[in-house]
Amino acid sequence: MSTWNFAAVWEVVADVQPDAPAQVQGDRRFSWRQFERRADAVAAWLLAQGIAPGETVAQLLYSCPEYLESMFAAWKIGLPPVNTNYRYGGDELVYLWDNADVGAVVFHGEFTARITSIMDRVPRVTRWLWVDDGSGPCPSWATSYAAVVAAAETAPVDASGSAPATVAPWGRSPDDLYLL
Repeated sequence: MSTWNFAAVWEVVADVQPDAPAQVQGDRRFSWRQFERRADAVAAWLLAQGIAPGETVAQLLYSCPEYLESMFAAWKIGLPPVNTNYRYGGDELVYLWDNADVGAVVFHGEFTARITSIMDRVPRVTRWLWVDDGSGPCPSWATSYAAVVAAAETAPVDASGSAPATVAPWGRSPDDLYLL
């Protein structure tokens, strides 16, 4: 049986063409090596925070590199990412995140007030990863995405310049999902 999932495919691309552009947003540019290392940092953070099989990782983000990186991170550790429409109000977020068994949310700072207003209604979400969008400081109950991926810059690498891939103890499956 194959163990390939989306993360495995993207890891191969990163190995084959590490310096090729993977993500471009305005002046921000990330190579495949950087894309993988940033996703590894997020995956390692999720595991360190105790994320477990059966949980999912939601993205409440506008289009940005962190969106794909956090999806990549979820797939690396065999968990489904959950696309979350940024237009959703509180009741819709509660409904989606509760029914999707969300354990972690990656969100733009702009959504801090909306999230704060529903946190008590989504008690399973215990991991919050804040992406700076210039709208205000990181709330005390969240972790800065930039701080998490900064670890990727100093992570050890092998002779090829690649960092070891982050994989959860429960592994990956070609049946890993994407909840859309």
